[in-house]
Amino acid sequence: EKLPEESAISTKSTVRLPSGVEYYDVVKGDENGPQAEEGRTVQFQWVLRRSNGYFVDSSAKNDNEPFIYKVGNTKKVIKGIDEAIRGMRVGGIRRVNIPPKLAFVEGVDDGKPGPIPNGFGPRRQVLTRLDREVW
Repeated sequence: EKLPEESAISTKSTVRLPSGVEYYDVVKGDENGPQAEEGRTVQFQWVLRRSNGYFVDSSAKNDNEPFIYKVGNTKKVIKGIDEAIRGMRVGGIRRVNIPPKLAFVEGVDDGKPGPIPNGFGPRRQVLTRLDREVW
């Protein structure tokens, strides 16, 4: 994976939202481009890791298929992602920590809210963590 140029990398200033979602921008994105805001359709590539950094799944392992949804539609996306994506701009890269209560609280079997890991193994990892993950 190609790393962004040094000038494009933002400082690691973590933002903590009232819900407990934390994020920082690795790359800010196009400052003149559109912003992710309520009602806008966005698409993004994603990587899912457990809180200890263990890799679970990613869009790269699933034919680089982006996740597409309308900002504010928490029936389609997990609530923590919906909160964290707001304010992002085209080309931005954001690292996000989502507390379990805003993650896959409704399970993964019905295909939403997402992005949902494909395959039995990654789904089992999410399901076994639902009740045990401590933040």
